[in-house]
Amino acid sequence: MKEIRLKRIKKYECSFLTLYEDDVQLPQKRFGKRVVIKHPGGACVLPILPNGDLILTKQYRYPIEQVSIEIPAGKKDVVGEDSLACAIRELEEETGYASHDIKHMFTLHPCVGYSDEKLDIFIAYDCYKVDQPKPMDEDESIELLIVDKAKAKEMLDSGLITDGKTIISIQYYMMNV
Repeated sequence: MKEIRLKRIKKYECSFLTLYEDDVQLPQKRFGKRVVIKHPGGACVLPILPNGDLILTKQYRYPIEQVSIEIPAGKKDVVGEDSLACAIRELEEETGYASHDIKHMFTLHPCVGYSDEKLDIFIAYDCYKVDQPKPMDEDESIELLIVDKAKAKEMLDSGLITDGKTIISIQYYMMNV
């Protein structure tokens, strides 16, 4: 089942990804092309308040040209950055909250057909407001959305939440509480 890379051409590179076009040999000795995005990976966190409410974010996502409801997430800013450190940073930057009780839930490859991106998904319990939180990235404009479990389920059932990592994280949480 393995495909063997025969040739790789770098087509594009920026600060957080590199796009390649590869010639590959397929298992039945046929040949094909693959487009691959190399990504540094990232981390996400599902923040839970002491009363059980979930903290979600709303932000405009240019590629889909609409506002998206998501859990806080971000790419690793430094090569080799620890996923937990990334999740803690993103939680504070995007929500202004922190937690002393963060646990790894699972790892997700969101786009296996064209990217090696790997997301580590965490859950943060008993989140509390930070007095002077780290500022969010300059190119971000984020609104908070605090919802109880029933509202979160309603948002999933109605299709209001379309972001994959968020859907899976909320479902995973609800199945395991």
